Amino acid sequence: MTVFVKLLRALGKLVLGLAVLAGLLHFLIISNLTGRLVNEDVYYAAIDGVDLYNRVYDEVLVDEALTEQTGNLLGGVHLDVHGQAVAALREILPPAYLQEQTEDNIGRFTAYMNGETGQLEIYLELEEPLERVLPTAQTEAARVIDALDIPETAESLCTPEGVEQLADDTAPLLQRLSDGRLPDSASSLRAGSPDCREQEFERWFDAVLSDPALDPQTALFLAGAREELRTPFVEGDTRGLLQVATVSLIGPLAEDAVTDLRGQLQPGDRLDLIQLAVAQNDDLTRGDIEESAESLRSAASVSNGLGKVVALVVVVVGSLLLALTYRSNLASALRWPGVVLALSGAVCLVVGYVLNLALPGILRETAEAGSYDSVAPSAVRLASDLLGSFGQQATEGFVLPTVTVMLVGAALVAASSVVSQSHRFRTVPQ
Repeated sequence: MTVFVKLLRALGKLVLGLAVLAGLLHFLIISNLTGRLVNEDVYYAAIDGVDLYNRVYDEVLVDEALTEQTGNLLGGVHLDVHGQAVAALREILPPAYLQEQTEDNIGRFTAYMNGETGQLEIYLELEEPLERVLPTAQTEAARVIDALDIPETAESLCTPEGVEQLADDTAPLLQRLSDGRLPDSASSLRAGSPDCREQEFERWFDAVLSDPALDPQTALFLAGAREELRTPFVEGDTRGLLQVATVSLIGPLAEDAVTDLRGQLQPGDRLDLIQLAVAQNDDLTRGDIEESAESLRSAASVSNGLGKVVALVVVVVGSLLLALTYRSNLASALRWPGVVLALSGAVCLVVGYVLNLALPGILRETAEAGSYDSVAPSAVRLASDLLGSFGQQATEGFVLPTVTVMLVGAALVAASSVVSQSHRFRTVPQ
């Protein structure tokens, strides 16, 4: 019977020790993780960790796989990918705007996770960027035209042949401009006197409008700017003429580009990022995302609320019960709860480090393993890196409380030694 009682007590102590360990694992590791899911600062740190905003401009928006979308954002104007385009995109989508939209979405997500809102909404407000498309496209076109190298020519405009030759040179240039392709050279208008150019303007302009290189729509736009084009032509101002033509040709091009973009948006120029993710991934539906988000929210709510309280109660009560099993021996009553706390804290520390090392890689692999349609590789890489960074940030914050528990355990063990030594001193015969 005595052996059975001892075995039962040993089993009870083991169960209490395991209960303390389980409570600490939840309180220090799981609750830490779920608590950080609803902490905005964790998302900001993850974003800073991958230099998100700069990489959006330098990698994603200039990816060849997004040529059509960025072309529309640039108003249909073709710009050098690694120079002009990045600068223009920063004008249309300024870093401050991108950061504001990102932080607004983080706020919406954490509000949803905290139960403050009932529906998950992640979107971009594109009204202001779309309003900047036209002026930015015109500014970039004007900048390129101002930098043109225009060699002088010895040919005279005062002959029918000279006029025809100039029209043949100018018409393709204007058509390219109408197509959003900015010129890298142009024929000079300075040949001949101002009087000669004024006399030949009508002949030249009619020859340009009838040139087969010019499509009917471009000819119609230019015809409406006849008088505006006359002045720079007469003055021999090639750049000035191209600037006037730019206003007439880039404007409709940019408006068409913005119309195409708005056709993909919800009312109010809102881009639904959840719907976009669904459209780009064959394996996802909106219902899947909403169901997963709701499950995550429920788990976080339980873990951060009742689960955290229960875990703490289990740790405290389990430690007290373990101490009570040695109520006749104060040293043992201090020692064994201390040993359990110290060892359990050490286990939690190891689990926390393993999770911190493993979760980022798991999240990266999950992002890269998805089935995507027409998603830019650079966007997938950035999303993968961002998830990995988030996984690292979400699993941090466990070291200090875990070490504190280990120190408490060590302190109890040390106190038990002091009590034991004191007891021995008192029992030494005088």
